[in-house]
Amino acid sequence: MIYDNLSYNASYNTNENKINISFIEGAKVEINGSFDKKYLVKFFNYKTNELIWEDTISNNMWTSPNPQYFIKWRVEVWNNGNKIKEHIFDCTNKRVYIHLDSKSIGDTLAWFPYIKQFQEQHNCKVVCSTFHNDWFKKEYPNVEFVEPNTIVHDLYAMYRVGWFYEEENINLNKNPKEVKTQPLQKTASDILGLQYQEIKPSIFIKNKKRNIKEKYVVIAPHGTKHASYWNNKGGWQLIIDWLNETGYKVVMISYEKLGNSWHDSKLGGTLQNVIDKTGDYSFQDRFTDIFNAEAFVGTGSGLSWVSWALNTPTILISGFSDEYTEFQNCERISAPSNVCRGCFNTHKLDAGDWEWCPHHKDTPRHFECSKSITPDLVANALVRILE
Repeated sequence: MIYDNLSYNASYNTNENKINISFIEGAKVEINGSFDKKYLVKFFNYKTNELIWEDTISNNMWTSPNPQYFIKWRVEVWNNGNKIKEHIFDCTNKRVYIHLDSKSIGDTLAWFPYIKQFQEQHNCKVVCSTFHNDWFKKEYPNVEFVEPNTIVHDLYAMYRVGWFYEEENINLNKNPKEVKTQPLQKTASDILGLQYQEIKPSIFIKNKKRNIKEKYVVIAPHGTKHASYWNNKGGWQLIIDWLNETGYKVVMISYEKLGNSWHDSKLGGTLQNVIDKTGDYSFQDRFTDIFNAEAFVGTGSGLSWVSWALNTPTILISGFSDEYTEFQNCERISAPSNVCRGCFNTHKLDAGDWEWCPHHKDTPRHFECSKSITPDLVANALVRILE
């Protein structure tokens, strides 16, 4: 495991037995030594004085409360009715490791800003691992970056940021609150014990010069699940034609290549009159094109989060997620209230089912949420942005 060689934050010798207190994915007390003694261990929430867990252990045993998210702990160790040790969590000038547990573009951009906020609030030395470290290294010189699964030494505490399930339900020992009923960014602030506010990350862009001379709008119509698509048949082509008539080029970006019949079928056919930048382009190329665009139109996918982070005027089309789910600093186009919508916030997504639609799959109402979003709504949002 990644924390096999992590050091404990505090060690105390008491009549030859050694008391180790650590905060690696939760608080833990371990008693090591040859003296046969019993110890009462208490774990308190320091801010509320709530007793979270207590246990009696002997030498060469350990005990730990269930929560693995941030709590400012107060730990007491008692022997024969006497409190022999008390330790209050304080990571000032100490090393804290935070790992972002998702490879997703959107998750990474949503959660990363809270690493800097944690560092500043606690005045600590943060070690961080993401699956996209190169996006951030030059923008956050005070953060030590390591690759996932790297063994890290001399740590005071460690936290994992992600969505953690036990079968169909969120594991509330790892996520302090139900994640689906609140903004995606709040996952990180909850786990790290921070006040929630929408924060944009800084992304390194190697080349900020325009690749395209003409005025253009970027569209990103594809996603990792069919439920997140704008499933209004012909909608994308109508928007492309309208933009071209208005004097804007349209740059289509996605990993899914234009001209692939299966992928094109999800967009109502092969899109015409676009600058084709689909396929295996680098992230840096995507950053440059989005950064210089007059506007970006996408769905609830990672490239929309890129546009938001780069301060490009962003239109987000989504029927399967509620308005609070993604970022708020955008033109959000949602399904009308008289249709089924927001299933992402009420059901666990079945990532293995491309046609996932928990209420209306294989019925005439399949994906009615995004089908009901009209091209006029998107065009009106573009008018507001481009004017």
